[in-house]
Amino acid sequence: MRNTLIGKDILNIKEMTPEQFRYLIDLSATLKAQKKAGVNQHWFGGKNVLSNFEWGSTRTRCAFETSCNDLDMGFTYLSNSHVNDTETLEDSIRVFSAMYDLIVWRAQKEESYIYKIADISDVPVINALSLGDHPTQMLADALTMEEQWGGSGSCKGKRMAFVGNCAGAPFWYGRLAAILNMDFYAIGPDVLAKQMCTDMQKDVQDCFNRWAPDREFVCTSDLNALEGIDVVVTEEWRYDNPEVGDEVCNPEQYDSYMRYAKELLPYRISSELLTRTGNPDIFAMHELPSTHNANHRVGRNLLTQAPDEWSREVIRTGFEITDECFERNAPVIFREAENRQHTIKAMMCAVLGL
Repeated sequence: MRNTLIGKDILNIKEMTPEQFRYLIDLSATLKAQKKAGVNQHWFGGKNVLSNFEWGSTRTRCAFETSCNDLDMGFTYLSNSHVNDTETLEDSIRVFSAMYDLIVWRAQKEESYIYKIADISDVPVINALSLGDHPTQMLADALTMEEQWGGSGSCKGKRMAFVGNCAGAPFWYGRLAAILNMDFYAIGPDVLAKQMCTDMQKDVQDCFNRWAPDREFVCTSDLNALEGIDVVVTEEWRYDNPEVGDEVCNPEQYDSYMRYAKELLPYRISSELLTRTGNPDIFAMHELPSTHNANHRVGRNLLTQAPDEWSREVIRTGFEITDECFERNAPVIFREAENRQHTIKAMMCAVLGL
């Protein structure tokens, strides 16, 4: 398949064609197999990549840096600069465009901010996560599902359900399902703060109309919709519908996780909930980080604020997914995390001209 992404930005998967997305999945699988086989991938010596992360990152930052090392490229992780401080964004991007071959940017901001950077830049820009999309994660999830189901094209006709807090990530996963020709169900509580906003639903429906008009896109609170589902995905509880307030809630605040705990708890992913699919091959994915127990600083902080034993038990056993179910699905979840490296490498190779 011909590479039509050379020199282009990757900002949102809805701007791709299914053929371009397929090219990236297949290239990811090839690059992963090569790395496992010890193939030398030093194809881009002399190239340099600039990354700026205005939002915390573990997998995405590590995947870009290790992939640049594999490809023999220089990698700069910007940590102390004048950007947006004593220098305008426009001036900084013009400097980066002159020194680097590719810019990677993550920001807890509206997607228009990333598009502004791309408009200024003379070199390709990859969105490493904004409020509007998470293209590198969606590509990794696509590769992981195809590995589960038998290889290239195996997602077609499958059924994906996002279960839990539907305020944010179903936006991304709905597009992913559409471009892969899958059915998609957003299943969550009947509380506005935890539902997909109207604009998000319209965006996903537009993607289905364009790419998968014969597939289903359903938003519901009915857990019976789980019957026949092939894969379940979920996300943290601390995101709210932007129609009701701040989209991303402060993780230091107890109410960010627990304000709607009683409404969200029936939608927590557990082994028991997965049996409702009736599918013996069902599996769960999680883009991480996951609050599946309280064995981290934020979890311990939440425990000190919990007013009763019921709340403490919820925090200890997991919010969006139970600790038991997380560990049962860990082989898939951590392969999904590993695939961030191979798919990010594929994106960089594609825009730089492999």
